[in-house]
Amino acid sequence: MEYLNPINALRYFSLVGRYLAYGLVIGLLANLSALIGRVLHPEISYFDSVHVIVGVVFALLAALLCGFLESQINEQKDDTQSHARPVFFSLIVVFIWTVLIAGSLLWFKDKERQRIHTVAMSEASTIFDKDLLYYRWAANQEGVFVPVTETSRPNPILEHLVPDSTVVTDTGRVLTLVNPEYMIRQVYDMQTGTGGPRGHITSLDPLWVGNTADDWEREVLEDFERGNRNEAWAIEEIDGEPFFRLMRPMVTEDGCLRCHASQGYIAGDIRGGISVSVPIALLHNLYRESLTVVAIVHWALWLIGLLGIFLGSYRITSSIREKEAAEARLRAIIDHMRDGLVIMDEAGVIESVNTPTENMFGYSAAEISGRRIDFLIRFPAATDLDQLVEALGEAMNTNRPLNGQRQDDSFFPLAFSLSQMRHGSKLQYILILRDITDEEQHRSEAVRAGQFAALGELAAGVAHEINNPINGIINYSQILLDETDPEVESTEREILPRIIKESERVAAIVKNLLSFARQRDEIVGDLSIQEVIDDCISLLLYQFEKDGIRVDVEIPDDLPPLRGNPQHLHQVFLNLLSNARYALNVRYHERHPDKRIKIKSQLVTIQERPFIRTTITDYGIGIDQDTIDHVFDALFTTKPPGEGTGLGLGISKGLVRDHNGQLYLESVPGQYTTATVDLPANPHSAKIT
Repeated sequence: MEYLNPINALRYFSLVGRYLAYGLVIGLLANLSALIGRVLHPEISYFDSVHVIVGVVFALLAALLCGFLESQINEQKDDTQSHARPVFFSLIVVFIWTVLIAGSLLWFKDKERQRIHTVAMSEASTIFDKDLLYYRWAANQEGVFVPVTETSRPNPILEHLVPDSTVVTDTGRVLTLVNPEYMIRQVYDMQTGTGGPRGHITSLDPLWVGNTADDWEREVLEDFERGNRNEAWAIEEIDGEPFFRLMRPMVTEDGCLRCHASQGYIAGDIRGGISVSVPIALLHNLYRESLTVVAIVHWALWLIGLLGIFLGSYRITSSIREKEAAEARLRAIIDHMRDGLVIMDEAGVIESVNTPTENMFGYSAAEISGRRIDFLIRFPAATDLDQLVEALGEAMNTNRPLNGQRQDDSFFPLAFSLSQMRHGSKLQYILILRDITDEEQHRSEAVRAGQFAALGELAAGVAHEINNPINGIINYSQILLDETDPEVESTEREILPRIIKESERVAAIVKNLLSFARQRDEIVGDLSIQEVIDDCISLLLYQFEKDGIRVDVEIPDDLPPLRGNPQHLHQVFLNLLSNARYALNVRYHERHPDKRIKIKSQLVTIQERPFIRTTITDYGIGIDQDTIDHVFDALFTTKPPGEGTGLGLGISKGLVRDHNGQLYLESVPGQYTTATVDLPANPHSAKIT
């Protein structure tokens, strides 16, 4: 039967083992954050929300990684075992590596704890030995007499045990006996509140209530009396701070019997202990900081090791596919080039082309491959390869474009570069092609713009010729009107004012046209921004009325004059108003309440200098940020062919810059576009308040 086939059985067990390894890796990563958290911060719950969130994220990452490895295995269906084994063994290595890192971290944690214990024990032992030395010295002296003060009052216990515990000197000074316990207690009382070590002599049967043992000390003292141990330590919190507590038994000596013989003690008896508490908050902080750094280092090493293991596994399993992947990547890069790429052999036969070449000429790669290069590019009287290469080199050196021929037999201009490479003993030519139809069109539009400039000069001459007859019509009509009897109602009396009004309108249009079409001279003077805007609106008023565009103007009367060239500024604002009109017409094909342009001027201060800021806002289609980044580039336009040259905004920005100002755009696509023009005001006339 097929299920008994050894190969199938091996594959089955390999699959099961692989998925078990996947599960192990996912489980380890899911719990790794919680495990490290418990090491660094034992007070935080294992199931804390942060641990859960990080664990889920790590588990997802591990699942994605395992899924990627599994996909790499499944890509090679004919040789599953050869690719499954490296992955399976890499997972085992990951497990071993994780155990080693975790063990190293736990070992370091244990060592750090031992180091803290050693330091704290050493300090506590030193204090204990010092206190014991003080005690023995005082005991050997059977206590010391000190003057009676507020802090050294006569001990009422000693008054019953030692008759001469209080004496008066010949000079009348009162002295009281301070026994060893009283002396030690006073020393530690002086340390209370300083944050330093604490300690006292304690007993299960103290003479003074202040030496009563707490719960931990009582348990230790009972062990001392039973002989279970001769030293005890613990880490406990006192007043909210961690302390290392050390306690050792106090053996009754001859000097102690003077006070404690009445309790039934004899020399050699354990009558209590000396308890020392050393603050270890600083040691704990150093421990946590050190452990955090070491944990981060272990974590980084674990990740680096994990990355190295899986990278090695991936390189092994994908080594037989590297060449194909490299070729696929290179093909993708070539196919995503903007330019066409053609590779020819020594005979001029096309070996391969990229996708842009297919799109450029309309042929598929199969239709192009195997044909000579003159199948795509027209050469005058070129028959063999030498002539083809010579023709290409001559065209490239003279910067002369060649004509490409599409599948539909249409021709288009081509810019190109030619290079050669040698692959072993084989010589190949690499031809990079670019369709320059758009560039030629932009160049033609630039020439056309120059022609329009010449036409503008001609219009200026025509305007001069029209202006004189118009003035004559106005004057003669006014004479006729003056000679007509105002009391008589007649057709002439009604028509003459209309003639004068329409003639004045023609004269105004001619005046504005003459002002705009005049050559760019360098005449500079004081200008009113109100007059510049009014002149531009007057020139475009007919188009605005025809398109149903409302123009709102908000310009204060007290603005100072500008210092500039009137023709240049007329050209700037005419261009901005024309662009606003175009944007509104694209969005609103009919009349609409929002089909309006808002013009506003105000006085601002830029770098401590007065400027007049004029904003032109239209509520049309808007411009995206990528277009704004390029809209001032020469020959860049978003309008259809024939409706824009891509020169207007670039020229306008240059003109504004010539006036030491700046022009910039702000837009929200689908809502509005605001063109802002900042021009310096005449500093001698500006009054900023």
